[in-house]
Amino acid sequence: MFEELAEAAQRSRGAAAIGGWARVENAAAARRLSAMADLLASKLADEDSAERDQWCLDNWDAVSAEVAAWQQVSIGVASNELLDAWMLRERLPRVAQVFASGAVNYRVVRSVVKRTRLVSDPEAMAKIDIEIAAQITDWGPLAKAKQEAAIDYWVDRYDPAAVVRAEAAARSRHVDVTPAADGSGTCFVEAVLHGHDGEVLDRRLDEIAQSVCEADPRTLDQRRADAMRAMAEKWDRLPCLCGAEECVTRPRPTGSIVVHVIAEEASLTDQTPVALHGARPEPVKSEPEKSEPEKPGSTALLVPPPAIVLGGGLVPGPVVAATLAQTATIRPLIHPGESPPEPRYVPSAKLADFVRCRDMTCRFPGCDVPAYACDLDHMIPYPVGPTQASNLASLCRKHHLLKTFWGWRGVQSPDGAVVWTAPGGQTFTTHPGSRILFPALCRPTAPVVVPPSRRVAATDTPPGLGPSGLGMPRRTETRAQGRVRRIAEQRAENEAVLELRDDDPPW
Repeated sequence: MFEELAEAAQRSRGAAAIGGWARVENAAAARRLSAMADLLASKLADEDSAERDQWCLDNWDAVSAEVAAWQQVSIGVASNELLDAWMLRERLPRVAQVFASGAVNYRVVRSVVKRTRLVSDPEAMAKIDIEIAAQITDWGPLAKAKQEAAIDYWVDRYDPAAVVRAEAAARSRHVDVTPAADGSGTCFVEAVLHGHDGEVLDRRLDEIAQSVCEADPRTLDQRRADAMRAMAEKWDRLPCLCGAEECVTRPRPTGSIVVHVIAEEASLTDQTPVALHGARPEPVKSEPEKSEPEKPGSTALLVPPPAIVLGGGLVPGPVVAATLAQTATIRPLIHPGESPPEPRYVPSAKLADFVRCRDMTCRFPGCDVPAYACDLDHMIPYPVGPTQASNLASLCRKHHLLKTFWGWRGVQSPDGAVVWTAPGGQTFTTHPGSRILFPALCRPTAPVVVPPSRRVAATDTPPGLGPSGLGMPRRTETRAQGRVRRIAEQRAENEAVLELRDDDPPW
């Protein structure tokens, strides 16, 4: 089937080729998800899988980590796709067949998985699967709301208590902060709040924005944006930027939140003028100046290199000088060079800062947890492995446990590169996050001197036990038990709504 789709797409021309390759893409996505389900099924078939389901980092997490490494995505993305794959395998086999034919895309299939998640009766689930699979190709291009309504129709017909109700939107409350991808040093904040909470937030932003004097150069919108920082720092006002010494609102309150930013020294003293406040300046029209061609070898940077917020995005050099350099606590970062290992398990603050700034994020493939939210792991376990830069890597707690208990192995080079070997033998290489922007941090440090025999002995531990003999932390309930409990709770809420609906006129 897949080969036939690919051949048909190759024969197509013009707009028809777009549709042909879209079907190939759909079919490939279906096979990719099927491979994920195969991997999970294999893991669950292991003799000790029931025991590992009790682990804090269970079978599901272990498979998600492998999926994430192969796809170069985060473990969260991999886990969500694994859920879709498993639901198609276990609950929606006929929809999975339509998906594999290339007739529908992943977006539609994901909606089906999501809208049928509360169905608990196998017989009702089988009927819903049959009905949706028979009609899904006839829906055509539908808006999201209409698509969900088409799915909900069949869910309501066979299992009314399983319909995802509108009030579930309140349970989807969230706040996301996403760095802008354009290198501007800004970020996007997206939130879903209760309506009354949103009103309180709106009024509080206005209140803080009005706390400066009339000479402050910022617009109201800019002050409201800056008020977000003020609220996060628990300030009762916004520091005024009027520049007048006598302004009573000018002093900046003491902050309590620590944000780590890596910057070149030149970025802190840059004098490039920037217009960060007030209305957008009018473009200045001028005649282009005639200049002599630049001589070879005379190229110089017009602006200093950007800084980077650990866990965030880039901050242009001039913005660093105009904002952060005025108020931030500045600590020089010292490259350890050929320094010998430190004689202790916990690295010094100087060494820890270097490793985290070199790594920037968790060093597991696809993970972007900021380094300052990570553990510093000895790649060769201590005390065999020394406490030095070439044996320390930033690992988030989940991937730290994965390395310790699930058979992943990492070999680190003096330049910070780590070659990971999965339990199945596949290898993945990750490099420090500073390699592109701050390559000086990746200059080789003193190599680890450990005999190969001792290195193997240090990393060869029984499943479920760390090098120190400690066991994997355990769950209070398995993932499956938690899913059943949450479904039961949501169904109970829906059943209460159905009882009210049945009591409403006309009788």
